[in-house]
Amino acid sequence: MRFKIDARSAGWWFWAVTWVLIAAALGGWVAGYYAAIAVSVANIVDKFSETDGLTALPVQARIVYFLLTLPGFWPEVRFWWFIPLFVATSMTVFFDRCAITAVLSRAPWNRGRPAPD
Repeated sequence: MRFKIDARSAGWWFWAVTWVLIAAALGGWVAGYYAAIAVSVANIVDKFSETDGLTALPVQARIVYFLLTLPGFWPEVRFWWFIPLFVATSMTVFFDRCAITAVLSRAPWNRGRPAPD
């Protein structure tokens, strides 16, 4: 696995900002959970506008990611829920690897599409 940062990509910045917000939330800034959820929505809208819509694998991955951020509204579980989300987001930000995309690429409705690189 290679260290890979693409600071010229708007998509990378969405993930990087989300990563910082999750780190801040885990550090005690409660509003960070809500901000990460909001940035996740913006990330969906951005990718939706530049792809084939909901059928595009990157949009599907962002929708799943957004759904995984929703426990941020539940104070009793959000800290523990967001730790693995922080790790997964770290993989996306620093190594351009997304576990959600890897799983979705194998889903029946995505068969025949190019595999993620």
